[in-house]
Amino acid sequence: MNIRKFYLAAIFVLSASLFYQWTNDSKKDSQAKHMETARSESLVKTLTDDGNYIYLENDLLKIKISISTGAIVEARLKEYRVENIPGSLGVRVFGSDDSGTFKYYFKSGFTAEAAKHKANYKIVEYGEGYVTLYDDTTSIKKEFTFLPNTYEIQVKDTLEAGSVGKAYASLYRTEGRSLDLKSEIIQGGMMNRSSYQAVAFSTSDDAYETQKLRGLDEKMSFLSRGGWVSFIQKYFFAAVIGSDDFIYNYFAEPGNAGIYSMGYTVEKGDADNLVYSHSHRVFIGPKIRKDLEKRAPNLELSIDMGWFWFVSQPMVKVLDWINGYVGNWGVSIVVFTLLLKVLLFPITAKGFVAMGNMRKVMPKMNELKERYANDKQKLSRELMLMYKKEGVSPLGGCLPMVAQMPFFIGFFFALREMVELRFANFGLWITDLSVPDPLFILPVVFGLIMVLTQKLNPQPPTQDPMQAQIMKFMPIMFAVFFVVFPAGLCLYSVVNAGVSLVQQRYLYSKLGVLGDPVKKD
Repeated sequence: MNIRKFYLAAIFVLSASLFYQWTNDSKKDSQAKHMETARSESLVKTLTDDGNYIYLENDLLKIKISISTGAIVEARLKEYRVENIPGSLGVRVFGSDDSGTFKYYFKSGFTAEAAKHKANYKIVEYGEGYVTLYDDTTSIKKEFTFLPNTYEIQVKDTLEAGSVGKAYASLYRTEGRSLDLKSEIIQGGMMNRSSYQAVAFSTSDDAYETQKLRGLDEKMSFLSRGGWVSFIQKYFFAAVIGSDDFIYNYFAEPGNAGIYSMGYTVEKGDADNLVYSHSHRVFIGPKIRKDLEKRAPNLELSIDMGWFWFVSQPMVKVLDWINGYVGNWGVSIVVFTLLLKVLLFPITAKGFVAMGNMRKVMPKMNELKERYANDKQKLSRELMLMYKKEGVSPLGGCLPMVAQMPFFIGFFFALREMVELRFANFGLWITDLSVPDPLFILPVVFGLIMVLTQKLNPQPPTQDPMQAQIMKFMPIMFAVFFVVFPAGLCLYSVVNAGVSLVQQRYLYSKLGVLGDPVKKD
């Protein structure tokens, strides 16, 4: 055995072991800290000890309301846990971090009263799934109730004497990644940090428009009947949804102390008319495509799949349809990949046949390489003449890669944003398809398949030694790169590469070029 390869293998195994130990310890520390918070919050029932906040909940959502300001200052999704362990708290959409530097909350009311008076609400009625607050100073009554579709809250503001201002609803947020989003590498940190975040609008003039907070230097506004406004982020988000019965002035603007606001004011037909009440729809929940499609037009576009959305969105629909029958997202990815390989086989087969024909003429290419070893220009001309005579094309082998690349990129964006894969159990060692393979098995398998594939592919005679060495290390580079990719994407890549290898070997055997090319006399 080559001692150099033995040392490299030993270094790789040791490095992988240390990396696994480090990430595993980090994960355990994170879980322990979270469970300590969970134990303290489990003691809170309806009111906080100081009486400043009240909790409202249904089967799926738990919100924390500031009694004095009437703002929703925290919202947890009960079915989507922070940690994949029993007893974990739900993920927060609204809330603030321990240092207080990150804040995200919702407020509503009337613009005239908000400008003149500081809110000071008190509880006047409370029951299961609803609470009513009243402000003596402004005479505004605020009612919070859960709508029948569970992830939505109705906030109704009423002023019996009427208001000369406009009804408004707004989300307030500082910059930063969403709460409870993992930043550790082995828990999907790289993919989480790269996910798109921005203010998003959907209006009657534009189905979807976004703006990152950092680029929001001045106020943006759009008039629309219906529509919605939100701050989109990975997996879970909040949106304020308008009604087709009203015209809204949607806006986003920078505020004081680094807090940005995004929301709407409800426009009145006549400036002298008083406004007495308005009901706001606030969605706080997971970004599940088929659910968002039912709630408001274009709300599913908040699942931002990047510039390859036209490939990603159909792939998600097909994958979701398959999972409706299979019931396991990992198996669904495997089935989807197999169907895709069958669909693309006519194209990829042409590429494999082209590479097989190149293998047939490799002895002749090697002869030319030896004959014109010191004359690169002459070698290139003779190779072109030989390609023409034999009817082969070195570019034909690029077809499989070109055909598969759009689907790989589309699937990358699709799987990165699918909340359905979060904590989705494939089986065996993979308990979460949204984070990297914890044992690095899939990246290693992918690297081995690449090595076997390289042995089948003909090497260009004009390739210099340095390029040849780089190509030898490509499987290792890809295996290392896939260590930080979600297990779902790795699973797709392994199945895709494995099926391609089987197809290639099958076609090579039919062409009679499966063995190593030999030099002909």
